[in-house]
Amino acid sequence: MENKVRVALIGCGRVAGVHAQALKRLEETELKAVVDIVEEKAKFFSEAYDVKDWYTDYHKVLERDDIDAIEICLPHYLHAEVAIKAMKSGKHVLTEKPMAITLEDADRMIATADECKVKLGVIFQNRYNDASVAVKKAITSGQLGEIKGARMMLTWHRPDSYYKESDWKGTWDKEGGGVLIDQAIHTIDLMQWLIGTEIDYIRATYDTRAHSYIDVDDVAEAYIKFKPDIVGCVYANCFYPYDAPVFLEIYGTKGIAHIIGDKATIYLGNTTVQVEQSSNPGSGLRYWGSSHERQIKDFYRDVLLGRTPFIDGRAGRVALAMVLAMYESSRTGKPVKFPY
Repeated sequence: MENKVRVALIGCGRVAGVHAQALKRLEETELKAVVDIVEEKAKFFSEAYDVKDWYTDYHKVLERDDIDAIEICLPHYLHAEVAIKAMKSGKHVLTEKPMAITLEDADRMIATADECKVKLGVIFQNRYNDASVAVKKAITSGQLGEIKGARMMLTWHRPDSYYKESDWKGTWDKEGGGVLIDQAIHTIDLMQWLIGTEIDYIRATYDTRAHSYIDVDDVAEAYIKFKPDIVGCVYANCFYPYDAPVFLEIYGTKGIAHIIGDKATIYLGNTTVQVEQSSNPGSGLRYWGSSHERQIKDFYRDVLLGRTPFIDGRAGRVALAMVLAMYESSRTGKPVKFPY
């Protein structure tokens, strides 16, 4: 087994600093190159993270035999294209969410990983939060009893300037949507992972209420019917005055678990258990969650050991399918049955 995975980071935008910092710090990885179509960004990352090689064309890193994996921090619509080309060149891929903006592309990514015998991972770092792990344990151990319902609320702040300063944010063809696919998808993934059962169907509505510059969703709500008879409720908007801590509740016959931001409170009869994040490595914004480094470390350990990543392409596809089903349901006014 090799000691380190040699990685190229593709995309030097908003979230990429968290990835670069982790790749430099972890014992499992060596950051070999950075790539951005904007030369100044690539140069800046090269200097900021002490990486000798930088490029404006990602194909250059795919040609290098001394690079084992790529990490994708690009606009959503580019995830599938770059990932598939990288995997066909023999590279492992870890991509930011969503893995793609269509299920067809997601399925192509999964198939390519299988065909090329490489690892594909999708970032959903909040599953690694101490709060999430504690609640998952309370569910799987039976402490919460039979799960009956879950509800989530995400209210964050994205002004018009956030969209005006980007050439892809707030677009259907490049971002794939708005608050659901960009912000709420993390908590939607967390909800379905914690519940752990298949989805029966989803009904949803979305609207654009507070932004004049975009026509994607800035508010959405959904009813999710999980099997056998579990209710999931989703509410999200990106026009609140600030980035409030996300709220997620799991309700069972023996107890209730609340996750607010990165803290969990688990109520079991007369007992209350509280769990806070034990560490906050990295330079990311707090409301993103603080477990990027944990997931990145876990992924590359899986690469080194030849294991299937915890959040591989198939796992990453679930939340994407849920979001796209919400969009379809809103447009048609009908429930969307699963599998989808």
